[in-house]
Amino acid sequence: MSLYTIILLYFLLVILTIYMVNRNFKIYYLYGLILYQTITIIPSIIYIETGKYIAEQGKTGYYVGAVWYYAVFYLITLLIVYATHNTLKKIKLTTFELKINHKPFEEKAVIVIVSIVFFLLFFNLAQSPIPLFGHVSRFDFWKYAKFPILGKIFGNTAMFLPFALGILFKKFKKLSISGMLLYIIYNFLIGQKFSPILSGSFSFFLPLVLASKTQIKLKSIIKLKFIIPALLVVFSAYKVIYNKYEKIHPFAVIKIYNPNEAILYRIFGLQGHLFWGATETFAHRNMPNSWNPLELNYGMHKMMRYFSNADKEKLEQNMKGGFSYTNAYPAVLFMIFPVSIAYLFHILIVIFILSLSGWILMKLITNHSYLFAIISFQFYIWTIYALTMGYFYKLKFGILFNLIVLGLSYYYEQTKKIKHE
Repeated sequence: MSLYTIILLYFLLVILTIYMVNRNFKIYYLYGLILYQTITIIPSIIYIETGKYIAEQGKTGYYVGAVWYYAVFYLITLLIVYATHNTLKKIKLTTFELKINHKPFEEKAVIVIVSIVFFLLFFNLAQSPIPLFGHVSRFDFWKYAKFPILGKIFGNTAMFLPFALGILFKKFKKLSISGMLLYIIYNFLIGQKFSPILSGSFSFFLPLVLASKTQIKLKSIIKLKFIIPALLVVFSAYKVIYNKYEKIHPFAVIKIYNPNEAILYRIFGLQGHLFWGATETFAHRNMPNSWNPLELNYGMHKMMRYFSNADKEKLEQNMKGGFSYTNAYPAVLFMIFPVSIAYLFHILIVIFILSLSGWILMKLITNHSYLFAIISFQFYIWTIYALTMGYFYKLKFGILFNLIVLGLSYYYEQTKKIKHE
């Protein structure tokens, strides 16, 4: 298979994605982080299959058709998400809006919650070692924080905050923008760089997109006034990373010293190496599958133990400290099931976990049930995290929350039906 054919496949997937996004921007913006995963993984797999060395696995890549295997997973996600939402839109979901004296109180409650969370985060930061000043790294910030319990409650980067600020934007613009600046400052202080800016921006705009009453088209978004700031952010990120790699040479072990080569390896060498490894091992060489779906709970750790060429004892210590590779799902499915069963299992995951979670979140926003929406969003982000990193243990609370929302809606509708009989 020629490299040009594979690159052509990638561009065909991009064109299909643009077409689907343009047809229903709201739905696909909701799953934007999943789409972004594909944008990074497929070029990485192409890069690896041209014969690049994978330092994490201690082996050199070669062509095994991993791009085609991944393309099937992506097409399943792209089409099943759309089909599931089209099916569910016929179903009414009754939600609940907080009112005091018959007046909506949801947005004021959101302001109170955001204020309390910001106060707790900065109060904790003021009494903890700060990663930006080199006292600790971003990986062990919460380990040495004054109140580590906050990390378990709010998450490493408190991703629900920009989402809550997006809810407030329509009526409280200045407060919302000021809150976003605070959020960015906080994440820089705890050692996070550009990921929180990108994912935070996604979270901020999500409620605005979902609540929009107009049909959004890509051509209304892709304008010069939006492209220039985006390019400035990309260039700034490139400059910061270039300067950093010029000093520390993170891939010197595989004889990469040039900062630009290191950046290319970081972008294209690491994102898809687990999927390539799983395809090469279980689909290409037909190594035995485990047939144990419980391995999905800590699928990333299973993949790291299997593919890493690092010292096993040191690897275990690093994993306990929070270190991990990236994008273990859907690769881990090839470790557990044969290829055909892996695709079928993925279809079920997309329908009953990913799409259902997204649909409930969308309904909560459009019905102005903002407090429930913030809780739903936090669980939704955990769902996205589970479906990219391979940590399915994160799904249990989100599944429970979705069942509660569906149960309450069903109970309310049945009660209303009985009263009218």
